[in-house]
Amino acid sequence: MNEKVFKFELENTFKVMIYNFRITSPESKNFLLKLEADGEHSFFDLHTIIQKSVGFEMHQLASFFIPDQNGRKQKEVSMLDLGLNGGIYNIMQKTKLSDLIQSKPRHFIYTFDFISDRSFYIELTGIVMEKNLREPFITLMQGEAPVQVLGYEPPVTDSAKLQEEEVLMDFGILEDYTELYGEMEDF
Repeated sequence: MNEKVFKFELENTFKVMIYNFRITSPESKNFLLKLEADGEHSFFDLHTIIQKSVGFEMHQLASFFIPDQNGRKQKEVSMLDLGLNGGIYNIMQKTKLSDLIQSKPRHFIYTFDFISDRSFYIELTGIVMEKNLREPFITLMQGEAPVQVLGYEPPVTDSAKLQEEEVLMDFGILEDYTELYGEMEDF
């Protein structure tokens, strides 16, 4: 094989690290989410795919925490720049996965409800060298994710409202019926 051709092939088959993640919830034992992300993706990309896949609203604050050996939150990757006095602070949009993930096993805590201190546990299950991914993607989702905020009822969907209106149109409100036709007799 010609040396120039070999060099050209090596340059055009540039491979990057692809991270395999396993996400679980201590609240919902049957919930499991697996995804893959390129090392060049940001923590915000990871945040976005998690939020979309479990149906969470994007306006809620969330952070990734890298724990120490004892499980205590050591380093935070936040949505907001809270760095004070020029301190080092990791922001989701600016921090690539490869900046903080060097090897496995690696565990993260993804806190999505700060008020009730509720989180997902993220485990790095593998690193493979592949061609880069355009965006992170879900490889497996099973079970039901916990609600995003405790005590919060998700808004009624348009289809549920329409279905309720159809029932009312078919039968009307009982008070209206009795007003028009009088009381019904029991048989």
